[in-house]
Amino acid sequence: MNYLTALQQATTRLEARGVEDETEAQAGLRLACLALSSPSLPGQEWALLGSELLAALTELYPDPAPIAVAARHPSIASSPARRALIRLVLVLANGYDRASAQSELPAQRRFAYAATAARLDGAVRGLM
Repeated sequence: MNYLTALQQATTRLEARGVEDETEAQAGLRLACLALSSPSLPGQEWALLGSELLAALTELYPDPAPIAVAARHPSIASSPARRALIRLVLVLANGYDRASAQSELPAQRRFAYAATAARLDGAVRGLM
């Protein structure tokens, strides 16, 4: 599967299931991180997004599930790939924001979700 298709499919799954499905959320974060590991990022704003994605991944999922994320040519060199990556990150941010309002979750988890949503949203706004 190419990277653009993988981004689109992950976005669709997260829109349907939300971040409450932690396996899907982790897979989405990992998939987003793949493109941003390249040393030839288009600018510092993209490096900031990568930093925020990695921070979210380690903060929310310190004991990661065994998830394999495979996509050929993980790159954001093309405009469609960049748009798909931004859309995925916005879906994650919105999902974490909604999850932060769930009173049945422990307060610490809700706060982590809210902080992650704000960081991801801010990093995406820096790209626009």
